[in-house]
Amino acid sequence: MPRVLGKFFSNLGVLGWTALVLLPFFFIMLFGTKPTSQIYANPLGVIYSPAWSNFSNAWNAGAGDSTMGVWFINTFLLVGTALVVSLGVAVPAAYFTIFLPPKANRRVMVTVLAGTVVPAILLVIPFFKAYNQFGMLNKPIAAGVAYGVLAIPTTFLLMNRFFVDFPREILEAGLLDGLSNLRIFRRLVLPLSVGQIVSVGILTLIWAWGDSQIAIVLLQSQESQPISVGMLSFAGDFTTDLGTTFAGLSIAAIPPVILYIILSKYVTKGIALGGISK
Repeated sequence: MPRVLGKFFSNLGVLGWTALVLLPFFFIMLFGTKPTSQIYANPLGVIYSPAWSNFSNAWNAGAGDSTMGVWFINTFLLVGTALVVSLGVAVPAAYFTIFLPPKANRRVMVTVLAGTVVPAILLVIPFFKAYNQFGMLNKPIAAGVAYGVLAIPTTFLLMNRFFVDFPREILEAGLLDGLSNLRIFRRLVLPLSVGQIVSVGILTLIWAWGDSQIAIVLLQSQESQPISVGMLSFAGDFTTDLGTTFAGLSIAAIPPVILYIILSKYVTKGIALGGISK
């Protein structure tokens, strides 16, 4: 009986936490289908005439050629570049660091830890001056490099912890087969680390997708802005069309959710492998 009650309350807690997480998305979708007048008059009401035009208005919002479709393209370029830079640098570095002598390993870890405590907002002005000097402003791919560099410390630490606990038997088997450390990494380690890499990559994806502090400085022209910055133009100086704004937020949230659903199986595998290796 105690075991049954424990399982019941455990499942109840999971359901409660899931409902708490999904509640904001529910209200965003709810307000996205409401006329602005209804949002002000009866925000929690569920009986109303849906204003589906909010979604078309949101998709076509913007000035000139800058619409939500353009913002999505810029966002994909920015996020894709950030993932390539952060994973391409941090994953190999995190793996080969585990073979360093203890003293050198500690120095690397301290340096990387120092990089995680520096607020990104403090680097906005240096980034702006450097990008302006080299003519890289208003280029989503160049801005993605900045996001990728800032994500390297966190990505490195998470992957390093995973590689420290990686089964040594696999590495020893590769050495016995005459493989070099580089080939072991490419042929054995990487295929077994896909789940963990995807898990860490999702963190970078979500951060780069929703952040606007750096993008608003490096991507000032409307034609180069990502979705996080473009959405700011929905707010007027005196009035804001809340129905269109929430519809735009609903559209902006669709790609990350779809990507997470598609990649969730790899996340589960990464968690399972991490538990086994320990």
